[in-house]
Amino acid sequence: MKKVTLSILILVLASSAVWGQKTDVKAEIMADSLKAYGGDYPYPTEVPALTKAPKGYKAFYISHYGRHGSRYYWGANLYPEIEAILTEAHDKGVLTPAGESFYAKYQEIYPELKNGWGELTPLGYEQHARIAGTMYENFPTVFKKGGHVNAVSSLSTRCIISMAAFCQSLAGCNDKIDIYQRSSRETLNAVVPDDRQNPYKRDFPREKFPIADSLLYADGQKSGKNVFIEELFSDASGLSEPAEKIEFTLNTFFTTLPCIDYVGIMGDPMNAEELYENWERGNRGTYKHYWSGRYVVVPILRDILDKADDVIEGRCGDIASLRFGHDSYLGPLTVLLGLDGADKVPADPADIEKVYQSYRTGMAGNIQLIFYRSAKSDEILVKALLCGEEVTLPLPSDMHPYYRWSDFKAHFSSVCAQFDGQQ
Repeated sequence: MKKVTLSILILVLASSAVWGQKTDVKAEIMADSLKAYGGDYPYPTEVPALTKAPKGYKAFYISHYGRHGSRYYWGANLYPEIEAILTEAHDKGVLTPAGESFYAKYQEIYPELKNGWGELTPLGYEQHARIAGTMYENFPTVFKKGGHVNAVSSLSTRCIISMAAFCQSLAGCNDKIDIYQRSSRETLNAVVPDDRQNPYKRDFPREKFPIADSLLYADGQKSGKNVFIEELFSDASGLSEPAEKIEFTLNTFFTTLPCIDYVGIMGDPMNAEELYENWERGNRGTYKHYWSGRYVVVPILRDILDKADDVIEGRCGDIASLRFGHDSYLGPLTVLLGLDGADKVPADPADIEKVYQSYRTGMAGNIQLIFYRSAKSDEILVKALLCGEEVTLPLPSDMHPYYRWSDFKAHFSSVCAQFDGQQ
């Protein structure tokens, strides 16, 4: 394997923060309007091409963290609140024709929504089954001889069923694969460290976001237009809820529509430009939240490091470690790992979309760390995938997207070490 010269190393370190950054996110969203739904973006069906491993290297282990698949809205109150708003407006005769159409359609599906809140949808189940199949096809050297897979989930039903869908699909690819699935308080550190039921729960600091809100939304990105009020109501001034809350509630429902396969039920309240602006506004707030709270996932990162080390050093024979949790951990983990420069807050708020895109931690979004070894070298290599796409890490490399495990371990162990011994 070629040695990295000092000059190359310096160049790589200087450029690693921008290698994987998106250059035209707006064009991406214009080309695929579902990406404008951000965290509710359904997992993409296309399978990205992957870079061939360096000569002699073969994948032998995978470490994974995945968000649950598409689901009904997570809170119990949203659907009844919308039903109440629409019914009141209908009874008072202040719905537009588009509003009346939405009201009628909503009444038809309301029992489904009211009873399904928080649950995985059939689409969510299918997403994880498909991801497992793709993982098996992409990395045959990990799975072809079979072996033991360890899978853990949060205590949430939608995560447990996501895990079941994934594992059932993976086992169906090869009956020599032995999978142990667990949803336990004992393993919460690996999936949802700050769960109140976690016996090892610790408090981690939140950092102040380096861009003040006055600058973050200085270009008007904080408010936006009342597109739902204008589209669905002839006059919302006499309703029980203030217009601002109605707009927020309807926007929340709007962004969930791809999850429940009801895109279009509200008509077309936004054109392509407004969809993008609505996404951009939400993306800035999401990134601020995840960046400031990124240290909450330190226990997950520690679990990744320890389990990989156990496999590499021969203390464990697992071929894969699977974790199933939520976006509130996948997002911060994306930032903490610095995937495609997500750890680097740009000086210009308009550039936030280049380092973080909420649709990349959407429904069934996942991080996969693929480990490689060669019979001719003691150096273990690792590469990172975000939703199946190869991404950069904040590490030196002369063979991107492959990085030395020794560099990965040293860098991220030092991140975790900042909090060792703290309660």
